[in-house]
Parts: sequence; structure tokens; C-alpha cells
Amino acid sequence: MGIGLGGLNSGLADTYSSLLGGSSAGGAMGTSSLLSDYASIKNGSYGKMMKSYYAKVNEEEEAESSKGGSKAKDKDAASASAARKFYETASAMNKLDYSADNIDELYDKVSGFVKDYNSLITNASKSKNASVKSQADALDAYTYQNYKLFAKVGITMNADRTLSIDEDTFKKVNEKTGSTNVPTLTTLFKGIGSYADKAADRASKIYRTAGDGESVTSSKAKYVGNSGSVSSSDKTDSNSSEVGTSKTAKDAVSAASASAFYKSVEKLGAMSLNNDNKDNIFDALSGFVKDYNTLIKDTAKSKNSNVIKQADYLKTLVNGNKSAFSKMGITVNSDKTLSIDEEKFKDSDMGNVKNMFTGAYSFAEKMTDRVNQIYHYATQGNSLNNQTYTSQGSYNVANAGSVLDTTM
Repeated sequence: MGIGLGGLNSGLADTYSSLLGGSSAGGAMGTSSLLSDYASIKNGSYGKMMKSYYAKVNEEEEAESSKGGSKAKDKDAASASAARKFYETASAMNKLDYSADNIDELYDKVSGFVKDYNSLITNASKSKNASVKSQADALDAYTYQNYKLFAKVGITMNADRTLSIDEDTFKKVNEKTGSTNVPTLTTLFKGIGSYADKAADRASKIYRTAGDGESVTSSKAKYVGNSGSVSSSDKTDSNSSEVGTSKTAKDAVSAASASAFYKSVEKLGAMSLNNDNKDNIFDALSGFVKDYNTLIKDTAKSKNSNVIKQADYLKTLVNGNKSAFSKMGITVNSDKTLSIDEEKFKDSDMGNVKNMFTGAYSFAEKMTDRVNQIYHYATQGNSLNNQTYTSQGSYNVANAGSVLDTTM
């Protein structure tokens, strides 16, 4: 079907009039409006009008933002300085000698940690940079999750979100057991995944945000985001034993294995673990062993260095409990897998199983937290129970409890 010239003129007029603000009552009138608009574009007056309009819009938006007093791009020298100092202090905690004979130096260093933490929290809380304040909130929330551990070493969280430390409690030796606070201090301040390690990472984020993108160390400094990724300038993990591994590679196989194993652990924890229920417990524990072995084998092939690292932690946790496993007929093999002997298992007391798989701070609780982290890194952000991680990549205060309690 052909289109008449009058209809074409009218259609063009309607289209351009809607874009340029003209009106069209008919073909001739629309064509006139179109020609007028075209003339204004050609002589440049329309372009000038639009530039003027958007300049005015930008001025109004900036004025509105300044009234709010909290722009994400505001540089904050005070918070940046405090973040850099705390980052250095927190990072140095890993190098200390965590022995009972070194308790005096440990107290001095932890006191310095507390001082620099308080300076960062105080400055960042007053920042006009919304992102800096948000990161400070996340650091405070993460600290709160571990208040029970801090209490064991004499560190208290105050109402103003700062910390305070009591020297007598910090240095006190348990009179009944003769034990010191050193194991708790090690859990809090030493190694990858410790509180200090994660707090240093949060300080790095605050520094970067307060400095509008500047790195706390170098252009290749690590910044963990919502999904545990690294900066684009350093995608490869040079510490990994497998060439080509990355902290950002998704791993569906390890994620599926982690999910299956998590359910196996949860199933045991929900069972009636007594001597009258040995057959059902054996079946569940056999499934636990099978799913654990699958997870260990799958994570060993992962291309995600964080998955591999978390699996190594899991194997260390299991190996550290091989004596307890032995009591229930389970052997930790040389390749870090498990095997179970039915006869030995059924000759054992189910109280051993109950001790490992139920209760706060139990082996099962430590294990599920580690498995959840494997899943988190394998999926780049998800969690097995949908409660452990917040949108900022930190832990959920209400549901997670103390993360570090589960690694002791």
C-alpha cells in the first residue's frame, strides 16, 4: 500500500513535534512547525537553549546535594588519615609473637590497635561522605559480632561505638586451668580471615572512599567488594599454587558440593543422637563422610583461589579433630578425605557424635560456617542460609553470631 505525501508530512510533523515541543493539528500546520523547528536547530538557537536548560538542572541538583550535607564523593582527609593508620596497625598484628611469655608486648600492641580503631570510628562517624560512614557502620557491626571474644581478653564495646581495654583482664591467667588468653588473641588478631585481617580490609575501603579512589598502599592494593573480588589491576592471585586461579571465578561445582555437605551437617545436628538410634545416625554420618569427600575433591579443582583457601581451612579444622573422629570410627586419611568403619562406629558411644554436632561453638557449627564461606566465594556473594552475609559483604549481626567463635 502506498503512502500519500500529505500523510507522510503529517507523520513526520507528529514525530518531530513530540520531540521538540511543537503541536500539529494537521498536515500543513505540522509541516510548518517542523520547518520552524528545523530552522532553530540549523541556526544553533535550539542547541543553546538545551545547554542553558541542562546547566540550570545541574546547578539545582548540586545545590540540593549540598543541602543534604552527605555526598559520596566528598574527600575526607581526617578519615583517610585515621584509616591508613589503623590499616597499618591491624596488618602488623599478624607478625606478632603470640606466646604467653610475650603477653606484655601483646598488651601494648592490642592497646595501640584499640586506640587507632577508636580514632577511625570517631572520624568516620562524623564524615560528610556517605560511603565512609557506611563503611564505618559495617566495621562497627563486624566488631559487634565478636564482642564475646573481645570480652574474653578484656576489650569492651562502649555506647559511643569505641573500644576500651582492661589490662588486668587481658593479662589474667585462668586460676582453675592455668590457661591464658593467647589462643583467643590469636583467633582475633593473627592470620588470614582473623578479625584484624578483615578489619584492615574494611579500613582499606574507608581510605579509598575517603580519598576518592586513592589506594591505601599501591595501585594493586586489594579491595574486597560485595562479592569478594579484587581490583581490576590485580585479578590473579599470585599466592595460589595453581596458575591462573582467580578470586572472582565462579565455581558452580564447588557451590553444589558445599550445599550438599552443609545439608549433611545440618541433618546430623537435627537428629536424636543417642545410643538407641545408631542405625539412623550411621546412615547420616556415612552421608556426611561421602559429601565431605566430594567437597574436598571438587574444591581442589577450583579456579577460585578463595574457594581453595577456605577448603584448606576446612581440612585443617577436620584434621585438628581426628582424635574425636577416631572415637566414632571415622579416619582422616592421608589425602584429607574421610572413611568410616561401621563396626567401630556402632561399638562407640553416640555421646561422641552429640558433642561434635550439637551446641554452640561445636565442631559442626565451625564447619558449617566454613562451608558457607566456600559457597559464598564459589557463587560470588550468595550464602547457604541467606542470613549470614549482608549486602555490604559483612556478616549479619542478628543471625550470624560471632564468626570468629566458629573458627576457634
